[in-house]
Amino acid sequence: MDIPQRVSVRYKDASYNSNEIRLRTFRLGLQIWDEQTKPRKTELYEFILSCLKQVDRQDRFMFSLLFIELTDLIRNSSLERGTKEVLIKTAFREFAYAITDFEDVAKK
Repeated sequence: MDIPQRVSVRYKDASYNSNEIRLRTFRLGLQIWDEQTKPRKTELYEFILSCLKQVDRQDRFMFSLLFIELTDLIRNSSLERGTKEVLIKTAFREFAYAITDFEDVAKK
């Protein structure tokens, strides 16, 4: 399944299309170990939450695909195994927090 090409969002006064969302997600995911001391509200969290607010309901599946791609990218990297595990867990936690917080606000 491919990420819908029609998706476009704004974040911090910049516009992102599908490929730019993918690249920014990867970049933020790979720098996330620098932010591990924060329990949430990392830049990855803020970016995903902002995107969710702007993307149509039918296109939200793209964030699951982004996480799968990000996980594969980390898994195939030359990082040591322990670092890969921490990075994947931390990235997943940030995705999960953003999606959960978005859904909680939508229910209210």
